Amino acid sequence: MVAFGPRMFTNVMAVRTFRLLPWFATLAVLACGKPPTPRSAHDAAPSASDAMPAPSPIPSVPKQPLPWDEGGELAQGETIALLAGNGNRIPMAWVRDKGLLNVDLSRLWAPFIFSESDTPDGEPKPNRYRQAFTDLASDFVSPEQVFLASPEGNYAVLMAAGLPGNEDAARSPQGRRVLNEAWRALHLRREPNFLEPYGIPPTLLVLQKRIDEDRGRTCYADLDLAGLAGFDGTATFQSREQAHREYNEAMGDAAWVDKQIGKAKEAPGAPTRDRDEWLKLIAAQDPKAAVRIERARRGQVRLRAIRAAQARLSCEGLLGKHVEGQFDLATNEALAAWERKNDIFGWGFLSGETLAALQRSPLDLHFDTFRRILMEHVADAAGIIEDGSVSGGEKPATYRDAAGVEHPVPNLIADYTDALMAALGIHTPADALKVIETFRSQGMKWLHVAFSPPKLPPYYSNKMDLSVEIDRGDVWYDFPFDEDGKPIAQQRVNFPGLTLYVKWNKQKIPLCRWRTTLGSWRSEMGPNGKVYFKYKNSDVGPRVWKDIVAGPVWIPPEGTPAKDLLTRKTWDRDLGAEAVVNTDVMGPGYQSAYGLVMAIHHWKRGKTFFDNQIRTHGSVDYTSIARRYSHGCHRLVNSRAVRLFDFILRHRAFRRVGNQPIVLRRHFEYEGRTYHYALNTRGYYYELDPAVPVMVTEGRIMGKVKKPIDAYLHKPGVDYGPSEESSESAPDIGP
Repeated sequence: MVAFGPRMFTNVMAVRTFRLLPWFATLAVLACGKPPTPRSAHDAAPSASDAMPAPSPIPSVPKQPLPWDEGGELAQGETIALLAGNGNRIPMAWVRDKGLLNVDLSRLWAPFIFSESDTPDGEPKPNRYRQAFTDLASDFVSPEQVFLASPEGNYAVLMAAGLPGNEDAARSPQGRRVLNEAWRALHLRREPNFLEPYGIPPTLLVLQKRIDEDRGRTCYADLDLAGLAGFDGTATFQSREQAHREYNEAMGDAAWVDKQIGKAKEAPGAPTRDRDEWLKLIAAQDPKAAVRIERARRGQVRLRAIRAAQARLSCEGLLGKHVEGQFDLATNEALAAWERKNDIFGWGFLSGETLAALQRSPLDLHFDTFRRILMEHVADAAGIIEDGSVSGGEKPATYRDAAGVEHPVPNLIADYTDALMAALGIHTPADALKVIETFRSQGMKWLHVAFSPPKLPPYYSNKMDLSVEIDRGDVWYDFPFDEDGKPIAQQRVNFPGLTLYVKWNKQKIPLCRWRTTLGSWRSEMGPNGKVYFKYKNSDVGPRVWKDIVAGPVWIPPEGTPAKDLLTRKTWDRDLGAEAVVNTDVMGPGYQSAYGLVMAIHHWKRGKTFFDNQIRTHGSVDYTSIARRYSHGCHRLVNSRAVRLFDFILRHRAFRRVGNQPIVLRRHFEYEGRTYHYALNTRGYYYELDPAVPVMVTEGRIMGKVKKPIDAYLHKPGVDYGPSEESSESAPDIGP
């Protein structure tokens, strides 16, 4: 890798952070102004909700030293011990003796899977993705800058400038000048990293910066919260044409309504009526008019909500050039970024959780972020995983203690976070603001706090008898298209799920249960170089996890279609997008096909382990896990995958193998052009001993086909030529 700047790290690939967002989209920061005035009398009429207050501004917090706020910044090896409302600086080595839990809140924190030694004094085995994680979490670098520092990024810049895309050109004086100019242009357009939904939470330093920025924004006072509260639909972006059509329809309906009211008023002897009365009269006289009046009303409510959302996005500096009142691509992209900023799993649509969150004050949202940051750091420090996912439903999970008394499986992460916040004296967002401000004076590099945690359940120990069950749910082997190439609905009621268990006191106790994925029909290149559909099955039966890999690298199989290995990226508004090898999906990185961490599914015969290429791993594509499929692997949201394998490493014996280097050089051709890529690592390995048993259940087989189809099947709408009319690559599978 070519590195730029003192904070740039090596061997990391940049990633596309949202599938709806083009690379390096320029989002200009607009001046904050008043919300748009109504366009005409047809705008949504005021209601009781119009009295909603604007979001409260973030107050300036005067310096109020807290009990532990003495002596300046913490030094390496110190922590703040929170005891009985007081805080004292103590060496971390004393924490265990005092029965406290030390929590790393520094900007150098990374989950245990990215650690480099088993003990503070142990021999380090460098973890190549650790600095990438901490630098991205601290907003020191952006994924785009990481890409530009990679060979693929270098070559893409050079080719766009008319130079050869190779190492010699990158080293030439002209090539270096082009690359430096691209780097400077990108640096000037740095945008914040909103990577929390992808498994990289922001540091407290980043949260402080966000609070400072919002404290200076007076535009929050002018937001139209009532316009958001009055909308109960969904505004989505599908295409530019659709956005124009919806906007023009709303404006046309509004003009038509005004015209009808004008005609009614001009009638001889027309009485004096207010607008609502005229509309009721017109609707009562003409059923068709009633339908259009209602459509006009809904359209204006929608327009008002979109304008209100755009005003907030502009206020926060996320929305650049756009059409006011039109849910255009710029609005969709800005709203998707806002969702990522606030850890909302959405698609950049105005509805549901996103709509509700837009009506909340910035301080409340920052308070939520602060709590989520604490949750990740506490879960990692304590080696806990119970998050309440087995505590709901008709039959919450329980366990019996040694005396036979039944207890609910707790939400330990919430309980521990509550205990830490209480030790910090935090009960309200205002309390959190004061503590965050005090943390500023402690210094973010070495900040640690220690507190008295809740008691762990009796089934906890350093070495826990853990196992995993993956329920495949409803499984369809049938080809999902009919003979005319039309999609066939394959409904699923039971979805795949992963449950982690601990065996203790003759009980199998569930600790967490999360949605996951299984394989289905996917595109794959056949032996003849053509792309077909092939069923990618998820193995059934007993398996084991003996290898956990942090920062895993995906090596594209030979059957991967060439176009699937490419992506288009740009880095400067004056240069067009360039097709480059999609090394982002290879990794290491948070958008690797394997996410931030994975475990390999091995099946065992005697003393020999076999690998059928099935894994449980993280995924950046969090919106797809609830409904979509995989190529056979079991995907988890990145943050959950990190928690899961952090927990396992904390409670199982393992050998730290470390980075596994490889030397892989490949090339392929697509549309007359040759592409090259190189991989230098498989990831950072841990070897469990003993392995964790994993049972993958068959699930409920749906449809007529009861076993996976091994053949390559024709993709609907693709012309494979007359030579394949009777090819075995696409057999008749019968009814």
